[in-house]
Amino acid sequence: MNIIRLIIFTLLVPGFVVVYVPYSIYNQTQMMDIGIFRYFGLPIIPIGFLLYLWSAINFLLQGKGTPAIWLTKRLEFLIGTEPVKLVSKGLYRYSRNPMYLGVVGMVYGISIYFESISTLIYALGISIFFHLVIVYIEEPHLKRKYGQEFESYLQETNRWLGRKSNSN
Repeated sequence: MNIIRLIIFTLLVPGFVVVYVPYSIYNQTQMMDIGIFRYFGLPIIPIGFLLYLWSAINFLLQGKGTPAIWLTKRLEFLIGTEPVKLVSKGLYRYSRNPMYLGVVGMVYGISIYFESISTLIYALGISIFFHLVIVYIEEPHLKRKYGQEFESYLQETNRWLGRKSNSN
């Protein structure tokens, strides 16, 4: 049943952020002319999607939940619940937030490929928004929920990319 909830979550949340909003704000009069470099955006879109998908599957298999956060408790019947186990393997060994990286990557790829200034500004905005949500809402929640296990994870893995070096 969680796989169905994951699909619904993906259509509703990342689908809204990556497809609906960029399509809604796309404005052909606010274009950046980057010529052939626009094609650099094309591979970023599927790479971002694969990051998201792999991360979401890790939540499902390793965490026994969906990407839904505790704030969505009333929508549990539709989009599932947050993982019951800390997800720290797979892509989560190299980034504490690969799902966010995937979603933001897709939006950046779209803005580059379509040469859209409005979509690029939106991508910058959601990058800042996601960072603030992670720092001020998600991480404090995960510290309370998982305690020392999450604290250890914080010491091993960077928020965005890379493993931390143990040597000082």
